[in-house]
Formats: sequence, C-alpha cells, structure tokens
Amino acid sequence: MAASDRAAWWRIGIGAVIAANSMTIDLAINTSEADPRTRLLVHLGVLVATATVIALLGAPLLAAAWRQARQWRLTLEAMFVLAISGSLVASLVAMTSGEGAVYFEVAAVLLVVYSLGQQLGGTAQRRALDAVERWQRELATCQLVSEDGQIRSVPVAEVQVGRIVEVQPGRLIPVDGVITNGESFVREATLTGEHLAVVRRSGDRVWAGTHAVDGLLRVEATSPGSARRIDGILAAVERARAVPGRLQRTADRFIGVFLPLVSAVAVLTGLGWGVARGPVEGVFNAMSVLLVACPCALGLATPLAVWRALAALAQRGLVPHTGDAIERLAGVRTVVMDKTGTITESRSRLVDLVVAADSRLSSAELRALLARVEAGNPHPLAAAFADSSGETSTTWLPARVRLVPGVGIEAEVTDATGRSVTVAIGTPTRVCASSRHSIAWDRLRSHWHTGARGQEIAVLVDGELTAAALVGEQPRPGWSELRARLAAQRVGLVVMSGDPEAARVGLGETEILAGLGPEDKLDRVLRLEADGQHVLFVGDGVNDAAAMAASHVSIAVGEGAELANDVASFSWHGHHLADLVAGLEASRAAVGTIRSNLGFAAAYNLTGVALAAAGALHPIVAALLMTCSSLIVTWRAAGLGGPDEEPDEVLAPLAAT
Repeated sequence: MAASDRAAWWRIGIGAVIAANSMTIDLAINTSEADPRTRLLVHLGVLVATATVIALLGAPLLAAAWRQARQWRLTLEAMFVLAISGSLVASLVAMTSGEGAVYFEVAAVLLVVYSLGQQLGGTAQRRALDAVERWQRELATCQLVSEDGQIRSVPVAEVQVGRIVEVQPGRLIPVDGVITNGESFVREATLTGEHLAVVRRSGDRVWAGTHAVDGLLRVEATSPGSARRIDGILAAVERARAVPGRLQRTADRFIGVFLPLVSAVAVLTGLGWGVARGPVEGVFNAMSVLLVACPCALGLATPLAVWRALAALAQRGLVPHTGDAIERLAGVRTVVMDKTGTITESRSRLVDLVVAADSRLSSAELRALLARVEAGNPHPLAAAFADSSGETSTTWLPARVRLVPGVGIEAEVTDATGRSVTVAIGTPTRVCASSRHSIAWDRLRSHWHTGARGQEIAVLVDGELTAAALVGEQPRPGWSELRARLAAQRVGLVVMSGDPEAARVGLGETEILAGLGPEDKLDRVLRLEADGQHVLFVGDGVNDAAAMAASHVSIAVGEGAELANDVASFSWHGHHLADLVAGLEASRAAVGTIRSNLGFAAAYNLTGVALAAAGALHPIVAALLMTCSSLIVTWRAAGLGGPDEEPDEVLAPLAAT
C-alpha cells in the first residue's frame, strides 16, 4: 500500500473514532437532565472534536465542492457541504439559545462517510489498473547503443527515431523499429495473434511488446519511444476510465435533480414549520430533511461498484475499452466464440510424428530423445516435444544444446551406454536444404494423417532426416468449466469457426458452426441480435472483427489481431477460459448491486424525506438513518456483504511471454 493511502486510511480511522465517541457523548447529554453548565461544556468539547475531524478530512470535500460550484454544478459534494454546514449552524443556534438538541458530531459523521466512500473508490480504481501499470514498468527502459558502441540503460521515452537499442535473447523488444543486426525467432502474439514464433532478421520490422526468443537483436527505432503501437492499449484503458457508463450517467443526472429538489423541500419545510411552530422548530425540521436524504447510492456506491467490478475483471485479464462495457457484458444472453486462437491456446501440441522406415531409433526412442533435447527450451514449439516422451528402456542423458537463431536447435545427446547422437530440429526449409533431404521430407510428410494441419518440423539424427513432425494447437484450459457455468447462468453458447474441420474438434455438446467466412459470422450474429439474444462475441482474428463490431459486446484475445482489439469492448489477456465467465458473473453482480442500491435509495429517500418534512424525525435520528443507509450501500457496493473471493491469477503483464 502506498504511503499516501496509509495516511488517508489513518485519517479516516481517527476521524471515525472521534465521530463515534462524539455521537455517543452527545446523544447521552441530549437525552439526559444535565445542568446547563455541564451541557455547555460537553457541547463545546464535541465542537472541538468535530473541528478536529474537519481539519483531518474536510479539505478534499471543500476543494471538490468549490471546483464544481465554479462550474455551476450541483453535485454530491454540494449536498454533503450543505448538510454539514446546516448541522453546524443549527447546533450553534441551539447551543446559544439553550433550546433544542445540539448535534455537532453529525458533521464529523458525514465527513467520515464521504471520505470512506472516496477512499474505497480510489482503491478499486488503482487495483483495476495495477496490472497494466506493471506491464508499463516492464517496458519502461531499454538498452541504448551509443555512437561509440557503448550500451547503457535509459528510459524508453528518451529513445528517438533512428537510435539503436539492443535486445537480449528472451527479452521483450522495447521499441517499434527495424532489425539492423541479428536473427531470431520472434513471438508476435501480443500484436498479430499468431502464436507461433516467426523468423525475424536484418531488415525486418518488429514491434514493442514482442518477444525475441533465441537471438541477440539490434533494432533501429522507427517511432519515438513514447509513441509505440502497443501504447494504444494503455490509452484505451484510460479512455474507459474517463468515460462513465450508462448507469453512472443516469445516477449523475438523477443527482442533478435530487439535490435541488431536496434543498427546496428543506426550505419549504423550514418556512412552514417556522410559521407554525417558530424558527427553531423550522430550522430543526429543515435540517432533518437535509440529513435524512442520502445520495450515497448514487454518488458513492455506483462508481465504487463499477470500479470494484473493474478490479475483478482485471484479475481475470479483462481490460475494458468503453465506459459502458461492464453494463453490456452483464446483459449477455448468448456467447459466440471463435475456435482457433480463442478456444485453442498458444501452447502447441504434437499433432503427428512420422518416423522414417530406415531410422535406427524406434518411435518411442525418438520421442524420448526429442523430449530430452527440448526439456527447458523456452521456444514456443518446444513444449510439444517435451510433452511427447514415449515409453522406452533407453535413458537419454542431459543434452548439450545449441540454439540456431531463426532455424531451430542442434544438440548432442548420449545414452547410458555411452552411445552419442547428434540431433537437429527446425524448419524444413532450413534443415532440409539439400535435395536429398528435400526428397525424403516430401516422402515422410505424405504419411501424415489426412486433414492434419500445423507447423511443419523436420528432425535429423546424425545428419539423416529421421522424422517429420506436425505441431498444432490445443484447447485452452477451462472449456468444460466455461460450458457448465454458462449453462448455470442460462446463457447460450455457439462456436463459429472458419475451419471446415472445427465440427470434429472435441468440444462436447456445443453448437459448432464450421467453415464460416467473415461475412457468414457477421450474418449469424446479426440474426441472433435481431432475436434479442444480446451476443457476446469472443474472437482473435481480423476475420472476427465485423462480427465483433455488430455484437452487443465483444472480447478480443489480447494476443490476437490489432483490428480485433480495436473494435472490441474488452481485451482479454488471460489464459483460462473460465475467466471469461467469471468476468460476466462479476459484471452481473456489479450491475445487480447498483440497481438494487438505486431501488433502496429511492424507497429510503422518499420515505425519509416525507417523514422529516412532516416533523416526525428528530435531526439526530435523521442523521443516524442517513449514516446507516450510507454505510449499507457502500458496504454492498464494496462487496463486503458476501464471501471473500479467491481471485484467479492476477492479470499478467500485457506483453508477457
């Protein structure tokens, strides 16, 4: 927790203790038969205590009210200032005249309630953006190459067009630019959606936030370090924070009507009771109207519930692009998901492996050998081989592995008997360069299963082409949980894919529409929307963009295509598919809480203001009712009324590898 946050919570805590004790003391003295001198001393003590709370907590409220007053805006802050001022004035009148109850502590209670709501709301805002800020820090510096060849670490914002930065293997590329020296596999999923690494060498363009896998690169910046392509993600988050949603806008408009109306009722109440019963009775009843009125559900609880939902979404990797994204997500009735790159993940699997008939190694021995060679290799394709070890009596000892940037790996491996073999694993166009290997490659790949697709990988053992591997996609974790939780929410689920083989994928009892082009997806979504289904479209590719734009709300896989992320309501930077349902549930809970709070506030204020205007509420009772109602809606908006959540893995940095 930041030092400023700790100081704010300390001030609120001290103010709450003082206000609670002052209310207890003043309530006792107002309801007892104390002599005038004792009563005066107690009231002066409570006045001093209230002044202390005002000194601790009053400055932010007064500053906000003054800014809004200069703009001729009547807001929540004005209501608090009016109620605090009225309680102080009425208490001073009662104390000096000796008639009526004195309740200075009400001002302290109001300040504590306001400060608590503001601090809780600010904490929720910071939690919602914390993961994005961590990512920003990760790409905040770079290794700048000076003209004399020296390398120094500098803030990336200082990098100008034409400067050279060095990128070590395994690091994120910090600038948009062109490679001037070096060759490496580069994983570009953050921006392009292509989960398999591609070879990038001198003259190729690269983008900030992509990952240099296995080679040292020097990159010439083509845009300033403060204007990178990936920075648009952060700008989108800032825009979402700045633009309020529909419910918040409704609450703001209602406050604009509510505050003048309550003020007018208070004035009329004061005049009516003043004429009928005298000025003191008029002031007390007018103050009861002001004190019982509680706009907290509108001014504090609504943004607090929204920002708490944003924090819950951020924990699941969901970053909103628009102010009303949460409300739209809450209204979803049908979820449509793309398959490739959305339901499937970037971690590869071995789709097929064909071993040459004249290989000295059996299929099981070769799988075990490949698993040993690829163990610990950070390359995106390595996991497919590392997980494919076969059952064999041969024990391969740790390999001496050499990365060949842009090609693959070479390794020397021995078994328990001392037998040594050399292995080369990589792209066929580079590994099978000779005509002899090319012919053998075509022969091996002809034996792959019909319809199997994926990244083609050649395996050479002791210089001989031994196997042809096909590495493909595999489902992300959480598919079964996603289906079950959507069914429990009574939300429909449809899979739309451009892959003609998608219907054969084992996705359970799910409606799968295969072989669809972009226009087909758009047409199906428009039909669902016309039927009132309120579609959530989850996709990652350019071919999904039109359907996403036509949907009620959309989520783009963060590592997907740039266009998909531009048109989507959310970017998703998570991994587990159940996170998507958790985001939907969090949005529904937030919107449900807001609506129930607004209903409670409407009923409470109508009843409370009517009773106060009729003279049926003492100012102290009115203040107690207002305090309780404020705490109830703030407590519910902050989610303190339910069981603690066990958050999923906190949002990884947006460019995480």
